[in-house]
Amino acid sequence: MEEISFDLVGKVLEEDIVSEFDLLLLKKGSILTEINILLLKKHNYKQINVSEDVSFKNLYIKHINHIEHLFTNLEEKKNVNIKYWFEEDQKIVRTVQKNDFFLDQMYKIKSDQSLFRHSVNVGLLSFFLGKLLRYSYKNKLLLWKVGLLHDIGKLKLRRELLTKSEKDLTEEEFHEYKRHPETGWSMLNEMKGVNATMLNGARSHHERIDGSGYPRGIKIKYLPIMVQIVSVANKIDKILMTNDNVFYLVNTLIEETRANKLNPAIVIPFVRHILRKNVGKKVVLNDKTTAEILFIFDQEPSQPLLYLIETDIFIDSRKYHKLKIVDFA
Repeated sequence: MEEISFDLVGKVLEEDIVSEFDLLLLKKGSILTEINILLLKKHNYKQINVSEDVSFKNLYIKHINHIEHLFTNLEEKKNVNIKYWFEEDQKIVRTVQKNDFFLDQMYKIKSDQSLFRHSVNVGLLSFFLGKLLRYSYKNKLLLWKVGLLHDIGKLKLRRELLTKSEKDLTEEEFHEYKRHPETGWSMLNEMKGVNATMLNGARSHHERIDGSGYPRGIKIKYLPIMVQIVSVANKIDKILMTNDNVFYLVNTLIEETRANKLNPAIVIPFVRHILRKNVGKKVVLNDKTTAEILFIFDQEPSQPLLYLIETDIFIDSRKYHKLKIVDFA
């Protein structure tokens, strides 16, 4: 039993609460709010049975707050083995393990577009990409941690550089911004329990498989697959934090693979997963045609089998690569 206080906000009620006249006030399973606490006080309740709220939203907000605490108290955490940093956040990872549609929930939650939220998102996305690629749970946990730590070097950047998108930076600002991967590598290298994958993730998440990335311009031969996964997760989050159009996300990722920037072996399974949820839905194509998605092909999921509504014909859009889905109808 817990004493009635506002500290119970966000916890789950473990029993029905009734008034002295046997009227139901709160149902078992309710997530307590401040209004609920005031109601309980009004009816002279002193103690109630509650448990932790393990909803995705609550775990997600807690995870962001924990990462913010870790990152902003880095000096005092530096001598703590990094494997202990993430123990209290494993519940949200287990939630993602069981929930194929957590993305729909994650990007609907209102929170600041901060470095801490971005780090959390890239960690969870990296874990999920590992799941789509059938990685072991141990390797998915490593991907989560690498994703969480990938941008730690940004803690040393001037605050104004963090509030701008890369395309809005001046040449001088971009030169400074491009130092954060090396800075992150140096910071992690001084910490206990850090492995080579974490170091590579911080240093190389902006590299591209054709050698066009930074800071070293290295190609796929020298880019571990886990680092490439974090790079894809980083790209996904940057898009979804500013644009909720799933087809813009898909088209951008596919363009990056065709330009030999991102590894299609990572991108294609993700695109396939995203688009299969939309089979049967009506969409608009880039030529203004309205169509229905009928079937998603395994190897080219961004070019599905379509039924063109106005002309009453079926087309295999794999034969028309210039044809793209741009939005829902």
